[in-house]
Amino acid sequence: MKDKWKETQPKSIFQTTIPHPLSDQEQTVLTLLYQPIIGAKAFSLYLTLLSEVTETGASESLFHAELITMLDMSIKEIQTARKKLEGIGLLSTFVKEDSELGIYFLYRLNHPETAERFFKDEVLSLTLLNSVGQRKLDKLFERFKPKFISLTGYEEVSASFKDVYLFKEEQIIAQSGQLGQLAQAFTDPRPVKKPSAVSETFDWAYFVQGIENLGIKLPDNSAGFKEEVFIFHNLFGITELDMIEFCSKSFDYYTSKIDVKDFERAVYRTYDPDKKQKASQFQTNESVELSAADQQTYRYNSLKMNGFSTQDIQMIMDSEKNFPLNYLEALKNERGGYTTPQERSLVKYLVSKSGLPNSVINVLINYVYNIQKQPTLKADYVNRIANEWAQSGIFSPEKAIDHVRELAKKGKEQKQTRQRYGQNNRPIRQETLPDWVENPVEEQKLSKEEQARLDKEIQDFLSKGGGN
Repeated sequence: MKDKWKETQPKSIFQTTIPHPLSDQEQTVLTLLYQPIIGAKAFSLYLTLLSEVTETGASESLFHAELITMLDMSIKEIQTARKKLEGIGLLSTFVKEDSELGIYFLYRLNHPETAERFFKDEVLSLTLLNSVGQRKLDKLFERFKPKFISLTGYEEVSASFKDVYLFKEEQIIAQSGQLGQLAQAFTDPRPVKKPSAVSETFDWAYFVQGIENLGIKLPDNSAGFKEEVFIFHNLFGITELDMIEFCSKSFDYYTSKIDVKDFERAVYRTYDPDKKQKASQFQTNESVELSAADQQTYRYNSLKMNGFSTQDIQMIMDSEKNFPLNYLEALKNERGGYTTPQERSLVKYLVSKSGLPNSVINVLINYVYNIQKQPTLKADYVNRIANEWAQSGIFSPEKAIDHVRELAKKGKEQKQTRQRYGQNNRPIRQETLPDWVENPVEEQKLSKEEQARLDKEIQDFLSKGGGN
């Protein structure tokens, strides 16, 4: 039957169920922790399906065509959104073939994890980090982490259950049948699958045998560690033998168990190392001993002699005396804007990973913000430029300016050539320019109608205080 339901049809019927209503806390977790991962469309699909569920725990039978109308999405967009919900464990999809109705879908909405379980789950927390960045993740964690009060100096004097309530142990045996039925009613016959990073390309049994041959044991939380091993395998392509090598350097000599923190640090040091920044390359007068102020004057005159304008020189010298975050803040403040948490994380990442001097990073920021007129720095776009500059050996602000101008000049010449000869169908030789030169990234925004609909759904859904 699989081939018949791979592509959902507007005329196919579905029904939605949920075991029990979402609590206010679950609504908040869904909005703040899951929505950044699954996106607006999948979040909207979840809320819409949930809104159709009645007090019986199930919705009426509906056509997918009605879902298309309610969400204003194509059937393909709905399928994509559905897969996002399924992949993260918020939705389970079941099908059966009915002789009269055809393929019949049952969508079981699953409850989000508690905040505690979410942050303890390596797969979920790492996916959220990749979606929102480190700074936002830290803020979300601060919001949800438990606020324990220090009990130092206190003595607990609480009454016990048996001190207050009448309880006879023999009743447990006498009423065991009824008690068992009550417990069974809350047991899910088909529990929700946890999101997993398990990969068929990694031989877990071979890995375990390898560390055991070295006398090394798995950590106490072996299931969590297994997920982490698969995450690193998927991220960096680490083989079983290399993973065994990391474990051989990351275990406790007293217990012989793998020290997870040491293991993580060893992997990150090897596969995601911080790149030492190059020193900014610019000309100084070393033939005579000059004061810092005189060296600045010499630098100004050297730049002037090399054809840089007064405005260029001012930008170059500003780029050399400011840290990138301060430089970005100044640019934003000048136009009445503000620096987003994602931008701060991106700039910190450039400083630690790109190897570019601060002055060159500042010119890059200026280029994207002032020349390309981008209101915010986008990670994909900025990283493409930084990579190209690092590989081209651009380690001074004047080289960065010259490079951008040279590429812009070539781009203009290519455009003129296309206009002059393009209509004659003659082969035109073109040099390949980096795609960031004339194609800056565009911000992807929801339409006004989509945003208004989503805002209304969230407001209606959280009207009982779930968003507080």
